Amino acid sequence: MKTLLRSCFRVDASDDKELFLRNSQALSESGLSFDVSEDQIIWGWVQEFVSEYRHIPDAGTIKSHFEVTNQFHVVDRVELLSVERARTQGNFLKLMDARMADRRMRLTTEILKQAGNIATSGVTIKEGRKEVHLRGPIHALRYVMDQAHDVVAPSKGMKLSGNVSTDGDAFTSRYERVKNDPLAGLGQFSGIQQMDVALKGAKRKELWTHAAFTGGLKSTLAINWHYNQAVFYRHSSILFSLEMPYEQVCNILYALHTAHPKFEETRKTLGIKKSLAYDKIRDGELSDAGEKFLGIVVDDMNNPENKYGGLYIEVADPDKSDFHMGDLRSKAELLFSKDPSIRLITIDHAGLLQSRHRHNSTTERLNEVIRDGKRMAMSFNRGMGIAVIALFQISREGFKSAAKTGGKYELHHLSYANEAERSSDIVTASYVDEELRESNLVLMQCLKARDHKPFTSFYAGVLWKCRRIYTTHDVTPDAARAAGKKIDEIDLEL
Repeated sequence: MKTLLRSCFRVDASDDKELFLRNSQALSESGLSFDVSEDQIIWGWVQEFVSEYRHIPDAGTIKSHFEVTNQFHVVDRVELLSVERARTQGNFLKLMDARMADRRMRLTTEILKQAGNIATSGVTIKEGRKEVHLRGPIHALRYVMDQAHDVVAPSKGMKLSGNVSTDGDAFTSRYERVKNDPLAGLGQFSGIQQMDVALKGAKRKELWTHAAFTGGLKSTLAINWHYNQAVFYRHSSILFSLEMPYEQVCNILYALHTAHPKFEETRKTLGIKKSLAYDKIRDGELSDAGEKFLGIVVDDMNNPENKYGGLYIEVADPDKSDFHMGDLRSKAELLFSKDPSIRLITIDHAGLLQSRHRHNSTTERLNEVIRDGKRMAMSFNRGMGIAVIALFQISREGFKSAAKTGGKYELHHLSYANEAERSSDIVTASYVDEELRESNLVLMQCLKARDHKPFTSFYAGVLWKCRRIYTTHDVTPDAARAAGKKIDEIDLEL
């Protein structure tokens, strides 16, 4: 527990503010407490500080506070904790999960002991604000069933069920925690500003369906999304690529990284404009300067000091001809057990997954796949949930219909899958025709947003040579033509 607490306040400049803030959020949600009284006092104060100032305190600030209040035993404890090695991301979450396992063991023992007391002599307990006397074997078994939720619930503090009419105190506590949490309400950002501001990212327990016709940048958007998650937001994620091999996705990711703003001076020195070309990387045709730059980019991507999130790419099992959602979930759960910092799963694309059961039509098969996708989003890791993005192929008829209305898609253009409209929490689409391609633009639109107001359609920029999608503002094909089709020379915004 000392390491967990040490990982929630900064000691020196190398302690990353954002990652430590995530530690604090995860520990708060876990419901863990500290056996050492000084640790509990420090943790309580850290939570109050984060609630008020929206960032993590440093050791000096904590010590100053307790020196003023003459609690020097707490000051000594802060100094002792400060020599502990802090952990972040998956390392922190793994340690926290181990402590949660210990807590579940203690809870189980206490529940069974209390059930024994109820069965024999009877016990008076509180249910909401009322006191209830329980006695006998039936009450004992009901007590075990009610309390079991605290044991089987995920480590992130999610309730799997309950009685809302007696849950007022817990509800208020959750509301206050969310209100004071600087990370509350935020999901996994795509890196495209208009979409992120409107929808606040792909959220845990939600299914986000993104649709496009062939060449409409479905896969490219997904790869950009996962790249942004790892490099800019430092979250781990899994991309299930069912139509592109691992090597192809890997090449695109490294090509994307060559456009990172951090390499601007290096690119100027080597005479490289904006990025390296994906096809040159794919075919091994880079210039000497390009190869030198690529080496720098690879070293940066693989440097653990950057603390980038994991970029897990999974392809379908080559020994299975019927790879379905159950297989996909099993792989994802296995990866999550090794890296609990995984926050996003993308399926590229849903139409290539088989259903778990045999169906007579494509519609029935796809509907089952989408339902299973929503189920996985809701129940991943024993109910903790995870953000799931399912890519969807729009038919040629849907594309032709959209072309007549300026690229505007409708939900009924998601052919053969009426379940997409019902089960998806968010449905977005991207549209590219020849004019947009020449203007280096893609039209982004929102067809459904269950918990938010849909964003207004907008154009995002595309740096085709490396397949980078980036934020633009008030840009249209007409503006691109007026600028001589040099929209890709706009600075990347992330």
